Amino acid sequence: MYVGPSKYEYIKDIEFDTSELIQFLESKKERLDVYHRHVAVVTCHINELSPENEHDNKFPFYLNFIVTTSNEKIVGISISPPMTRTPAIYRMSEFKTKERFEQKFINLSGSKTQPVCQCGILKLPLKTRFIAISGNEEFLRKELFSEKVMGVESFSFSSKVDDKILEQLEKYKNGWYKLCRTVITDDGINFFIIDRKLPDEFKPLFSEVVALLRKKYNFQPAKYFPINEKVLGSFNAELNLLFSQEPFAQVDKLLADYEKIKKDILKYFIG
Repeated sequence: MYVGPSKYEYIKDIEFDTSELIQFLESKKERLDVYHRHVAVVTCHINELSPENEHDNKFPFYLNFIVTTSNEKIVGISISPPMTRTPAIYRMSEFKTKERFEQKFINLSGSKTQPVCQCGILKLPLKTRFIAISGNEEFLRKELFSEKVMGVESFSFSSKVDDKILEQLEKYKNGWYKLCRTVITDDGINFFIIDRKLPDEFKPLFSEVVALLRKKYNFQPAKYFPINEKVLGSFNAELNLLFSQEPFAQVDKLLADYEKIKKDILKYFIG
């Protein structure tokens, strides 16, 4: 069974050895509450915070290999790493099949950078949104139904992602929108305003301007993310905006106000 955009449908053909992961689960069986609701997860990704990886951004997501206690296999592509959203109950820092998983990530992503690969045991439901998911049909149908009943959006988010939405996710996952550096996480779309043309002596003033505009348009502050440039201010928009007809209409209004205020203020100082 596959759910997600057509671009990643080929994850249906990804196979992986579960023996070491099943052994890992079974070794912790007596310590895990509701054992059958736990899964072993291997997540591979590029370290996006590393400067040398700045231009190696062909695949800005996280590739996950998941196995249940009943040895049901799932391959999924997520927005965030599951073990960041939910700390692993147990981790396996070194495992024999690690290189095989890393190679599968390299094959899928086309990345030339050595991926980060981590393994842990998590309890379902996972707390990251998946843009594509493939695997055991019976298991996935049960989880999709369970998420619907619980009002949770993890595996089920993939049913909302078509090729058009995927294009936006790829573009703004770690990208730019006008003056803003954009970072998409499970918490939404984070916008960080970076105005390289603004003289440094005015940046404290315009940081206050951005804070006021953020409140005017009812945006929340963005989550912290290490940016290598001077950020004037930040705000967070709901991820569901991507599914609207004009996803960044309010962002455009905020930026238009910012430019108007900047023009009005600077003409008195610079002319």
